Amino acid sequence: MKKIISVLLAFAFVFSCTAIAFAAQEPTPVVVVSGMGTAPLIDADSGENVFPPSAETIVTNILKAVPSLTAAALLNDWKIFGQYGAEPLHDLFEKMKCDENGDSVYNVQPVSFAGNAGNYPEEFMDDEKTKSSERSVVRAVAEKIGWDRTYFFYYDFRRSALDIADDLKATVDAVLEETGSKKVTFVAMSFGGTVASAFLYKYGSDMLKNIVYASTAVCGTDLVGKLFSGNIEIEIDAIVDYIEEYLIQSGAAYELIGLGSDSLNKYGAAARTAINAYLKAMVEALREPVYAKVFADTFLRFPGIWGLMNADNYDNAKEQMIPYANLSDSFIAKIDEYAYNVEMKVDELIAGAEANGVNVYMMGSYGYAGIPLTDGSCNHTDTLIDTYLMTGRAKVADYGKTLDVSSYSHENACTDESHKHLSTDGVIDASVGLLPERTWFIKNMGHIEYGRLQDSGKLLVWVATSEEGVDVHTDSRYPQFVSLNRNSGKCSSLTEGVTIPVEEEEKQNVSFLQKLDELLSIIIAFFRAVLAR
Repeated sequence: MKKIISVLLAFAFVFSCTAIAFAAQEPTPVVVVSGMGTAPLIDADSGENVFPPSAETIVTNILKAVPSLTAAALLNDWKIFGQYGAEPLHDLFEKMKCDENGDSVYNVQPVSFAGNAGNYPEEFMDDEKTKSSERSVVRAVAEKIGWDRTYFFYYDFRRSALDIADDLKATVDAVLEETGSKKVTFVAMSFGGTVASAFLYKYGSDMLKNIVYASTAVCGTDLVGKLFSGNIEIEIDAIVDYIEEYLIQSGAAYELIGLGSDSLNKYGAAARTAINAYLKAMVEALREPVYAKVFADTFLRFPGIWGLMNADNYDNAKEQMIPYANLSDSFIAKIDEYAYNVEMKVDELIAGAEANGVNVYMMGSYGYAGIPLTDGSCNHTDTLIDTYLMTGRAKVADYGKTLDVSSYSHENACTDESHKHLSTDGVIDASVGLLPERTWFIKNMGHIEYGRLQDSGKLLVWVATSEEGVDVHTDSRYPQFVSLNRNSGKCSSLTEGVTIPVEEEEKQNVSFLQKLDELLSIIIAFFRAVLAR
């Protein structure tokens, strides 16, 4: 009998060890922390889409603004539009209004994604919806680690990231209970980076395996900081730069914009001066009505939007904007807590997570000029967020220029001579960033365009699902600096000494549009030759 009991106990022991070993091999669950606007905010009473606004709402309010806009443009008197056109713009965001405490005036709720991503095939398994951005990342992760271990977290981005972090904590608790895992990985995208940082501040990092800040406002954004500081500047060159980069993969269309820019440079000095004067007068006339009539009870009263502000502009922004929005003391206390304890201490929060064994990674993109609304249009961006801010303050040259590595401080920089943290195009020095060994840069990728079938998406998924720590030297397929071809989805290396093997692509029939593009290129080359004389 004792032998039988001994055998049974031995069997039970072996079985339990096997079960433990098997459980240890289960991949860490991933929570994709969304950016804003990925799914709708809904008026719970009417079922209407509040954000993004419905097409009907947009068209109705734009049509209301057209008469005053036309009159202002023809008479060169933008006060007309400020007086009569600001109200329709405000009405476009009517349902998003908040009170002086930052609470929603209407019963607005985000779409809920309770449970794992496998519960929402219409959202995450549709080929059209999952070409890029958050849905694409959810699908790509789920296809690698399982739908039952992949989760999507969405929220009302108007709220403070600190309050949203409470909801994220509840989601993490549910994921851990459902999967039996001890930890989760965050893939924080866009505004999701502010939420992830707020989570670290409020709840620490004990429940986390990895954090990937993917194209996030981890250090705020220059655009929001300057707009909220009243620093609005619109110039024709900045507009051309911004439009030009959107067309960089469009062959002759891109060349056509460039030709217009070159013509303006050669023959249009007087025209440029006149256009800029016109734009300056427009800004001066519209500044007050836009802040007072459009922003006052909408964007200025969204605590979450204040979390997108970089530290350099925060105090000035409060001084400039509080009079317009009439913010309460509790509102100010809330945005101060995030600014002073999260935004301005994100280095400490990330260092603390790393010391606790969490693998923290950053990814960003560049190659686009800044949005032409402030003097920050000279920054490299991903069309929306400044590259230097989304990558832990890596050193990034102004748009259209290259770095002079002798012109800035290299204090605390990576000094390992075998590590090449300077992109071969001379635009970025990652050695001075927050995480020089764990930050990747993708040139020519738009904001969070991590397509699951593109190399950019494969890079993100590889990092996010790594069970052991990885860095920019771990895999030659994923060097620190790459350039994305948005047509093919393939990346080529911009890292010194690294070459990514190029897969042979199938030959395709040349389309009519491609032939037209080639013809336009020939015509453009002719006019360039004329301009060069």
